[in-house]
Amino acid sequence: MSDEAQQSATPVDANHPLLARGVSLHREGRLDEAAKVYLEILSEAPKDFDATHLLGVVALQQGRFDAAQRLIKAALDANPQDVAAMGNLGTSYMRDGQLESASQWFDIALKLQPDSLIALTNAGTALHNMGRNQEAIPILRKAYESDSKSFAVCNLLGACLIKCGEAREAVELFEAATRADPGNAEGWANLSIALNAIGKQSEARECADKAVTLKPQSSTALGALGAAQFDQGRLAEAIESYRQGVALPGPTAQMLLEFANTLLASGLNEEAIEQLQRAVHLDEKNLTLRWAIALAHLRPICKSEAEMTASRNRFAKALDEVAAWYRTTDGIHEPFSAVGVSQPFYLAYQPYNNRELLSRYGALCATWMATLPSGTPDVAEPIDTRGTSPAEPRKLRIGIAAAHIQEHSVWNAITKGWVYNIDQTRFELYLFQLKATSDQETERARRAVPYFEDKPTSLSAWVEAIRGRNLDVLIYPEIGMDPLTVQLASLRLAPVQAASWGHPECTGLPTMDLYISAEALEPVNASDNYSEKVVRLPNLGVHVEPLTPAISKPGLVSLNLPGNEPLLLCAGAPFKYSPIDDDIWVQIARHLKKRIFKRNSGGRLVFFRSRSEAMDRILEIRLRAAFDKGGVEFDAHVSIIPTLDRSRFFGLMRESALMLDTLGFSGFNTAIQGIECDLPVLAYEGEFMRGRLASAIMRRLDLPELVATTKEEFVQKAIELAGDARRRRSLRAKIIERRNILFRDMEPVRALERHLADAVIKARA
Repeated sequence: MSDEAQQSATPVDANHPLLARGVSLHREGRLDEAAKVYLEILSEAPKDFDATHLLGVVALQQGRFDAAQRLIKAALDANPQDVAAMGNLGTSYMRDGQLESASQWFDIALKLQPDSLIALTNAGTALHNMGRNQEAIPILRKAYESDSKSFAVCNLLGACLIKCGEAREAVELFEAATRADPGNAEGWANLSIALNAIGKQSEARECADKAVTLKPQSSTALGALGAAQFDQGRLAEAIESYRQGVALPGPTAQMLLEFANTLLASGLNEEAIEQLQRAVHLDEKNLTLRWAIALAHLRPICKSEAEMTASRNRFAKALDEVAAWYRTTDGIHEPFSAVGVSQPFYLAYQPYNNRELLSRYGALCATWMATLPSGTPDVAEPIDTRGTSPAEPRKLRIGIAAAHIQEHSVWNAITKGWVYNIDQTRFELYLFQLKATSDQETERARRAVPYFEDKPTSLSAWVEAIRGRNLDVLIYPEIGMDPLTVQLASLRLAPVQAASWGHPECTGLPTMDLYISAEALEPVNASDNYSEKVVRLPNLGVHVEPLTPAISKPGLVSLNLPGNEPLLLCAGAPFKYSPIDDDIWVQIARHLKKRIFKRNSGGRLVFFRSRSEAMDRILEIRLRAAFDKGGVEFDAHVSIIPTLDRSRFFGLMRESALMLDTLGFSGFNTAIQGIECDLPVLAYEGEFMRGRLASAIMRRLDLPELVATTKEEFVQKAIELAGDARRRRSLRAKIIERRNILFRDMEPVRALERHLADAVIKARA
């Protein structure tokens, strides 16, 4: 930020004889002595421009902004064309938090000296601080042309670019900034953030460490370190870095937002809200911050059913409050930038119908995304088919936009089967890889389709890239897990738009026409649960392939697991376990008693730790309390082990007796993997699709004995299966005999093609 005091261009020797002495003292930092000289000049010449101006600069440097503004305005009355004074007046307003006034004075200075590096930098700084980054970029590009080695210019332009999604170019600018001033911690911190944004996590961590080494007491450096640690999955370390950073002077609203997001990922919602409220005090018209507060009311893991209900009620109230604030507040810049920064991801893990809440959420997202500047209409027009021979109809253009065209649960379960099996003699397939990271699956997908796009780096560039393909249908395999995905999905980029169950919940977006699900997944009243029209594909609705990984021994001893007890795997993430169901695990454990005259017991429940120590702790405390209340010894019947890599997890499944489904939010990929390991999976058939993923698999295998439709039945079947090794062996044999029916099912793919073609015809009618 270029906010250093600027001197007038008026030669000193043309002014009062004492002025040179005052300026000399001023430059030495002896501000009070310099001020006395300036006051002496003004006692003799009350309207002396330089003395008045420089006395105002002293006030500015001492943080007396009211006095600075009064004095510099008086100086400008004497010399209205002095650009340096205008810059200092603007800087005073900026430091005082009056960004609009600062921008006005910087604009006036820029009009008088359009090629001035200082004027350009000041104008760009004000716009950046106001959140008007798109407007700042062309001004700062001009400053960069004037001096490409200026640390201030490179750093500021990079900051604007990364805010607009241009992370790759931002990296180049921040690298230039670190070359210009290698000892400046801020440059290394910003470079770390940009490298994280393009998926270079190890390099990002190195830059963050360098920033902290250069300036250990820098909030900016510690914020960058926190961001790097977060992206490495080191949440506890990230929280500690952020805590140190925000305790220092000068944390930005953005840093407080990022800290809050880290806290939210750890289930520390109250502290997150405190940090967001602190950020709002710094930037009262920041819609993103207010939106984040609203969504922070949704707790990822609740201590009780009452807490869960309260969080839903607070979220509902906050939606209304943000909507009302938005309608009645002027001067909100770039509302679209708030969309996706926070998402109601954890709402799906609560056992209620979320259609009404998500529809209100989705309406706001669409409203704000409509403010995105664009040179093309929001609604994509149907492709002109005039001149196309009826005998040779053109192919329908199907786009798939996803952040996970790579090794990921959504890719493995849903997207991959579509990409490799849609009939490309009838459909042109366009893949849009929205995330910067890639792997072998990404490269294989790139080779499999005629159109693969991963070059755009900003929201606007992605919008134009997708619109430019003039698609008939645009499919989002998941909405709710990635910021860019929900931003794009909140726009109308194709005549027919569809979501699917990568995040198995209604999107609430008025821009979504279809929800692609499956017959086996949905209850009879499925339409009541969606804002979109439900498309029920046959069977499981997907073409899925077995993973067939290399399998290694899990090392039971190293995991502190017994080798002489049936292991009952509870493989869900902590937030999948609702407090409503805690007693179920107590009831199951109560019957896993040691058998008479035998050393081994009836079984052990095995839960898994996540990357969030805070969430793990909440769940463990809650379960221990439930066991204590039920009079069952927790440690005698429950083990909590670290998350395993795929090879060891498959090995553990091979050595386990049973997998127990998560009630309310089932696990599709986990159940499929269990079946691949011949492991019986006891599934619970919930009220909503998200609670029926494993039960659909068991019913597809014609194993109703592995499906429970009530919680009482789930407990009873778990107890019976844990104690009956012969029955488990029989189930394993049936699984081995029947499991191929789950894999490589082409029927859903052909049905998807028919549904999409019909939807396009209706859209054109």
